[in-house]
Amino acid sequence: MTTISRPSAAVFLVTVLIYMATMKFPHQGLLNWGQDATDHQDVPKPLLKSHLNEPPVNPRLIEPEDEVQPCLPNQPLLIDQVTYPEYTEIVVLNRDRLYHQGDVLTVRVVARDKKRRPKTYGGDFFRARLVSSARSPKASSPGHVTDHCNGTYTVQFPLYWVGNVLIKIQLVHPSEAVKVLQRVREIPNKIVFYCTFVDFKSKATEKRQCYSSANPSLQPHQLCDFSKQEANGTWICLKPDKLSCSTIKLCKSDGSKSHQRAPGLVSEKERTLFQRPYIEAELDFKEPIRVLDSEGPTHQHLPPCTYTMDAHESQASFGASLGHWSGKVWKSSACNVRVFTKEDIQRCLADKIVYMKGDSTIRQWYQRLQKEVPLRSTTGKFTRSGSNSGYNSRWNISVRQQFHHFPRQGSNQVVFKDVRYTVDMLDSIQGGPNTAIIIGVWSHFKTQPLDMFRSRMYAIRGAIHRLMHRGPGTRVFVRTGTTREHKGGKLSYYLLGSDWLAYQITELIREMFRADPDVVVLDTWDMSLCQPGKDALHPDQAMVDSQINMMLSHICPT
Repeated sequence: MTTISRPSAAVFLVTVLIYMATMKFPHQGLLNWGQDATDHQDVPKPLLKSHLNEPPVNPRLIEPEDEVQPCLPNQPLLIDQVTYPEYTEIVVLNRDRLYHQGDVLTVRVVARDKKRRPKTYGGDFFRARLVSSARSPKASSPGHVTDHCNGTYTVQFPLYWVGNVLIKIQLVHPSEAVKVLQRVREIPNKIVFYCTFVDFKSKATEKRQCYSSANPSLQPHQLCDFSKQEANGTWICLKPDKLSCSTIKLCKSDGSKSHQRAPGLVSEKERTLFQRPYIEAELDFKEPIRVLDSEGPTHQHLPPCTYTMDAHESQASFGASLGHWSGKVWKSSACNVRVFTKEDIQRCLADKIVYMKGDSTIRQWYQRLQKEVPLRSTTGKFTRSGSNSGYNSRWNISVRQQFHHFPRQGSNQVVFKDVRYTVDMLDSIQGGPNTAIIIGVWSHFKTQPLDMFRSRMYAIRGAIHRLMHRGPGTRVFVRTGTTREHKGGKLSYYLLGSDWLAYQITELIREMFRADPDVVVLDTWDMSLCQPGKDALHPDQAMVDSQINMMLSHICPT
């Protein structure tokens, strides 16, 4: 790579990132952790279920259900041809040149199999990051992977800081494992759910299995159908013998049984793909790269993370995720993400109502704001599985948090009639300039067919548009997924919770809301790839604080 003269490192870096995102590479290649040619379609296809709304789709972009994604192997599994991390090679392009802060470091990954043969197809799922060496200030940044579908991959690392940096590239899953995950994901009803039906007069109870997708083996007269067409939500239970469907009371998932069943979805040979050395293997590259001071001025003037932007500015709204960690603070390279103190948060949220709808990672946001604002509970004792609400009378701040509807999982039983779809919440809000809404619906859908999540998000997007028409000026944020830990390397945790599954959801959210003027996507994926703490389903405080800083910076940019 030739050295490019530039007036300042900051201007150059932002220019390169925007150029890479919009011209040189597909956007999904820049923000990618996997392969840009296999991870999404520009317009999602509808969920082909007669009882669900079918979103408007361009028919030309609907794929056949059995079509294999282009980069993945379309051949029987041969273990000797699986990507072998020990022999997979990292090559730094233009290794002899001098690198300066503001440049982009480019490396090529050449995948090889156990017999050292170059792979001829793509689809491997890599995690790439750049970290500071031991003697440098602690910093890290994500690498952006492009899959060329021929066994080679280009990884680009914007150089944000000065000092020695180390390249870290991990083979999370070989393409053969990705193909298995793709197949298993589309199997409906992998998670086992039960609901209890209760007649309080007779004190009779009956426990029945329930389903998050249609079950063709069951006849309508055998079922209680609680599906909601307006939300594109499916919830069906086996009908009790003596009680009516209206007596449904408590519901929960059976995590133990779900994880016991999962290994039976793959063959013995396929199980090998989720064992060492093929799973989460670091590629061997220990040579540090020296990054020198910028050749030009380093003063940065980033644009504010404003909420309303035109199409050419959407990268700043969408791309606050572009950046790096400096210690335990996320530094965006796209817009000015502020670090909010307690007083800053109070002033920013004064006279506002904040609604949070999502999973337990959104509940973490509520707990953090409850402590920092602080908030006095208006719903009694804090609950992990239901609804929480808090109020600060001095600043007139109200924050309301609620878990999303099934297929939510967890060990706690929930009162079914208290569970609301995200669409219902959105349709109940008047909205306006003093209303902010954060939607974080993703983690519990990793176990579900992707079309289910796509269809659910279509309904949510429609409700957002209705809300914006009803209450102009409402701030709506949709959060993407993050990485997580995988307990003890157990097969079921990969089949039901692999980061590849979460990444597919993240890509779908990006595509669905990329050009939507009513929504800011809080893209937290890259932030999690190189986080200073450990991967965790429930991220540490540094991650939570940086995510909240990103959101607040769009509400209060200055």
